[in-house]
Amino acid sequence: MDSVRVAAAQIRHPLLAPIVIDGRGGYTPNEIAAMVVIVSPELRALRDQRGVAEAQVVQAGVLPNPQLGYSVDRPHGAYNPAVVAGRNLGLSWEVASLLTRHDQVASARAGAKAVDLSVAWEEWQTAQDARLRAFRILSIERRLPLARSIEESLADTLALTKKAVALGLKTTADLTTAAEVWSQAQNARFDLERQLTSERATLNLGLGMAAPDKVPLKYAAPDSFWAEGPAPTADDLLQGLEERRLDLIALRCGYESAEASLRAAVIAQFPKIGLSVNKANDTTPVYTRGIGVTVDLPILDRNQGQIAIGQATRLQLFDEYVARVAEARSQVVQVLANLGIARAQLATAEASLPELAGLVSSYKTALASHNADELAYRDARAALATRQMEQCLLLQQVIELRVALEIATGRPSIERNPSPGSL
Repeated sequence: MDSVRVAAAQIRHPLLAPIVIDGRGGYTPNEIAAMVVIVSPELRALRDQRGVAEAQVVQAGVLPNPQLGYSVDRPHGAYNPAVVAGRNLGLSWEVASLLTRHDQVASARAGAKAVDLSVAWEEWQTAQDARLRAFRILSIERRLPLARSIEESLADTLALTKKAVALGLKTTADLTTAAEVWSQAQNARFDLERQLTSERATLNLGLGMAAPDKVPLKYAAPDSFWAEGPAPTADDLLQGLEERRLDLIALRCGYESAEASLRAAVIAQFPKIGLSVNKANDTTPVYTRGIGVTVDLPILDRNQGQIAIGQATRLQLFDEYVARVAEARSQVVQVLANLGIARAQLATAEASLPELAGLVSSYKTALASHNADELAYRDARAALATRQMEQCLLLQQVIELRVALEIATGRPSIERNPSPGSL
């Protein structure tokens, strides 16, 4: 953890800011997000792509080696006059590679930049996913006691209904209804427990921990749902979208790489030219020096295959970029609309809580003075716990929509963390 804390405080990322991991009393969702980015085994393997891209940049700038040739012909047998050994020394180099070197290097650099941005985008998405899972775990841990309380209350109601049926005060239909409601509450509790186990196992996998381990979690400091000022509109969030989303910038870099590769392929149509110098002598003591030029005849291979591949790749990246931009804009509008609905539902649920709490208090007072039915009191408590669970679930939906909006816009921390008392 010491090394993780140091890395989190020194993290360099376009969207993730350095964070001081405290750890006392548990980890906040933002701290969990930074920890997952640092220690995730999947992200470590993904970051290895950067080394491959950097090696490709180096390789793109390497020119072909010159060729050195030497041969000797030794005469044998009797010959008059005397002869000497024939020798040939030559040095040659293919110079046409100079024509495409600039574009090949530019293509490799743009490709490396695209890889860096793609990795950064995946890191941010992984961080947001871990952050969401932390919020889900906290929400489920808050809802689970309420679900158990509802289940226990309905179990008591079922027991009282059985007694009432035995006394002839309730019908069998009432007993069947009470049993069905209790069974539904029990299944809801089981479902929450399964969700909690699944979310913890997935979070532990991202942290490189064993599945049974439990990471202590806590909420961040209380804050409002939105930053200071009015909520952003769709036009505000869509403005500059293409310059904020790292995946869109990565696609543009990929397009630039494909464009440079296509230029290199077109230039490579120029015939290959080789220059050579040589020094030779035949079996008679006659020495020569010369230069040579070799030129490919572009009759069969005119690099048409590489040009076609480059054109198709460039068109594919362009169409993918246009589709991704349209999808991102649609996501922003849709998520923002859903967020407004969820916030309105949450406000309605929160407004009804005081009334239900007052009803429970009234029933409790009346029950103490034997002026109320115990079943009515238990039903009121169950209704209050159900509405509190609904509030927690709606708040979790708001949080997930907020994170989805951050991902869709490429703008981190559109909204701040929720207050601990709200979950």
